[in-house]
Amino acid sequence: MSTARPAALLITGFGPFPHVRINPTGTLARQVASTLRRAGIDARALVLETSYAGGLPALAAGLSRERPLAVLMLGLAAAERAVRVERFGRGRASLLHPDARGAGPARERPDAPLPARSTARIEAALACLRRAGLRARLSACAGRYLCDSAYALALRGLPREVSVIFIHIPWPRPAAGTVRLDAVAGFRPSQASLARTLAGIGRALACQGRLRHGP
Repeated sequence: MSTARPAALLITGFGPFPHVRINPTGTLARQVASTLRRAGIDARALVLETSYAGGLPALAAGLSRERPLAVLMLGLAAAERAVRVERFGRGRASLLHPDARGAGPARERPDAPLPARSTARIEAALACLRRAGLRARLSACAGRYLCDSAYALALRGLPREVSVIFIHIPWPRPAAGTVRLDAVAGFRPSQASLARTLAGIGRALACQGRLRHGP
């Protein structure tokens, strides 16, 4: 059952998964949504369980319920040194990496569909990240885990006029005073800078969504 009014923007993040007890993308999704709501944008957050059996159905249900005009999806790439703007959702998950329930994906069909391309202005998002002083790059592969599966689900399940983008973040810098500064890699962005910049990207996505859908 859908809401009476479509969301201007849906922001998704993930919960914990093996070796990651606290996933920063869930917090970021809520922070960005809160920031944009204060600016008058109907932004809603959806934090997904990092599992194939739980997270993907919850995403499908959320997209149906919220009917968003634009979607900003966030994932953690723990080994990355830069923010990654993902160009494609392939929907090809590896059986080698268990999810938060200790399970893997369903086996791939031999006739798996072609990669789905982002429907958002990915170059504009990349430029926004770089203007904020964040290391960022375009990526042609969102991995073979829940991030890619969720991205492909959203791209294939929503109309082409809905702007959908997936952004992978590296580990953010820990809060001031929690660790020695010289023990933290310099490339790690702060949570505040990520939240501020992602809010800017989200605002642009919401505007793009309104233009595509009309009044």
